[in-house]
Amino acid sequence: MGGRQFVNDIVSDFYRAIGKYLTDDDSADHDKQQSRQAQFLSHALSGQPEPVYTARANFLARGLNPMLFEALLEYFEARLLEMGFSAATCDRLVRTASKLYDNCQEPLSIAC
Repeated sequence: MGGRQFVNDIVSDFYRAIGKYLTDDDSADHDKQQSRQAQFLSHALSGQPEPVYTARANFLARGLNPMLFEALLEYFEARLLEMGFSAATCDRLVRTASKLYDNCQEPLSIAC
């Protein structure tokens, strides 16, 4: 699909799209969220073997803002559709990332 850089680019596009709605204080936290979300999404879509897959996901999920992550997944799915990926593929990728996030330990309320 394009790997880590592909995911980083889509996450960056998402934050540019919402950036005009952020205050300066929000932007500082969102820089951390952007980095962490890109790492988590890249990991979620990778082919890492267990137990590394789940352990790393639990670590990366800590500090993610659940509402921002949900919005990112919606944006990610829409961008993939725009790029010509099939609806079934888009849905599968988003469900994979969402399920992994939902199965992670309760995220902390800070950005790591």
